Amino acid sequence: MLWTESINADLSPKFHIRKAKIEHYLDRAAELFMQARYQPALEALRSLFKIRHNHHGALSLQSQIQAELRALKSSQVRSASSDGHRTIKRSELVLMVDQDERVLTSLSGELRRYGFRVIGAANFTEATELLKEFRPDVILSEVNFEDGPVGFDLYLWIRNNAVLASVPFFFLATRVTREMIIAGKRMGVEEFVLKPLDTEVVIASILKSLAQRKAARL
Repeated sequence: MLWTESINADLSPKFHIRKAKIEHYLDRAAELFMQARYQPALEALRSLFKIRHNHHGALSLQSQIQAELRALKSSQVRSASSDGHRTIKRSELVLMVDQDERVLTSLSGELRRYGFRVIGAANFTEATELLKEFRPDVILSEVNFEDGPVGFDLYLWIRNNAVLASVPFFFLATRVTREMIIAGKRMGVEEFVLKPLDTEVVIASILKSLAQRKAARL
């Protein structure tokens, strides 16, 4: 093929469609990684690899995700460098469940900044699949999902699981009614946190709950 023919081939609609698909899957995988939704991120990368198996950026992101998953399965307290400072990494794992990806992104970033390990889910099914593999120290969940089972269903599923029954559970809600609070407290919900979230309040609530449970074990 002549050089000019090669250029024309690269400028073909097929080439641009392929390039756009690769960029879409890579951007989507990166978004999911920031939300701590690691398995969906890997699925997005698998779709990308069907188009281009040796994409350098995708391979690098895949390695990051796999390293994060390995770290999640370790409860060892680690130290890491952040902006030139040594930050103590906590051993506690927080599961976040929310259909709003913006909430997952901002909350996971703040939790990571405080040293927590994090995993994220967008719905009931995604959360229960994670809970078959991981035992979080704290669970934060939206009250209502647009599709499928709601937050109270997730809460009851967890409370009926002997391994998870004692895990502190916080509801995230845009509106909290008196009836909702009464029902939640009777079932053992730790706290209701109003949206839009004040992440400092969320962190303080988590730390308070963990401290209380630690003191109760002493």
